[in-house]
Amino acid sequence: MQVLVETGDFSGEPDEAGRIKTENLLEGMQRLGYDVINLGERELAGGVAQFRELTGKLKLAFINANFVYRDNGESLFAPYVIREYKTASGRSLKVGFLGLDALNTAFTKEAPGGRAVVMRDPVDAAKMHVPALRPRVDLLVLLANLSLRDLTTVLSSVKGVDLALVSYGARLSESGKLESLSGVPVLYSGDQGKRMGEVRLSLGKKAAPPAMQSHQIFLTRRYPSEPAMQALVDKAILRVNEVNKQAAERLAAAAPASTPAPLIIAPSNRTGGGPGIYAPPGQGIVPGAGASSPYATAATCETCHAQEYEVYRNSGHAHALDTLTKANQDFNAECVKCHVTGFDQPNGFVNAKQTPDLANVQCEACHGNGSAHLADLTKPFGRVPPRTCFTCHTKENSPDFVFYKYWDKIKH
Repeated sequence: MQVLVETGDFSGEPDEAGRIKTENLLEGMQRLGYDVINLGERELAGGVAQFRELTGKLKLAFINANFVYRDNGESLFAPYVIREYKTASGRSLKVGFLGLDALNTAFTKEAPGGRAVVMRDPVDAAKMHVPALRPRVDLLVLLANLSLRDLTTVLSSVKGVDLALVSYGARLSESGKLESLSGVPVLYSGDQGKRMGEVRLSLGKKAAPPAMQSHQIFLTRRYPSEPAMQALVDKAILRVNEVNKQAAERLAAAAPASTPAPLIIAPSNRTGGGPGIYAPPGQGIVPGAGASSPYATAATCETCHAQEYEVYRNSGHAHALDTLTKANQDFNAECVKCHVTGFDQPNGFVNAKQTPDLANVQCEACHGNGSAHLADLTKPFGRVPPRTCFTCHTKENSPDFVFYKYWDKIKH
């Protein structure tokens, strides 16, 4: 017997691309047959009406105990559900699922009809519902989006929870083992859907609590894709990329880019002293000065570092954005940041249409922007410790990455 649950805060951003992602996740959950879905603040970021529009035709059970109407304290969603499961031996087990989210005292949303929705403290919500739920079930499972501190406060304040399945940012229970908080087994499963927490229950005598074993399944490429689900994902990727691409084109049309041309370092004997920097032809020489952009680009680095540039030119870094283009992810900010130079930084990469000179993982993506280096070549610059690589080559995004093996391909 398998039961699939969601702990909350799974939705995309409250924009068009985020809405597509959320629709995709919800449809996937329905196809997979999720039993219970706890809701977090992200699910209501676009408003109550938008959430209901997204979920109105779905046959999914949504719960949460601390989203309430401000005027009377009534829950916006069912605070809990009770499910009855039968084992292969014919034994019946009643399980209650209670949903909680982290408190945001500033949270308020307007529901249809003009009523305001706010958040009740999760401790107060648990105190209200656990005593009523506990006598009705054999097992009470908390589905929560709570920090370790907040979860500890809840579990120490309210007795009766048998198991807590929790998410909060990237926090993971060590080695996938159940933690114990106030005597309650707890499993944190991380974020981004890259790990799936699993708890296996073994039923003993009827009055005895079930034995529990936990795991975390890291969903790497060794797990083959199910064709129908992969088609669903691919369709969403195409839609999201197209939406972001159209937005970039509108932005470029409204404010055409003025990316400065690459600068060329002049040898000291050509400037009459000290290193100088040549501006584009016809614009004169600017001795010892930087450019309006802090990024010089790899083409400038080549002027003095020809051998190093050749290593770069033949590396995967020099074609990093191409891999996203082929995968229809070249306008997906979550991916682009590790495939370009200076993304989300002042005067850094915006998109391939506005800032083509900063496409791919160029020298400055690792060594830092080079304007100060060009202004004074005598100052230390560009030292890169191995840990820098792990900013992008994380276990989740680059599972095959081994520093010393990869370094052999790009050492310079």
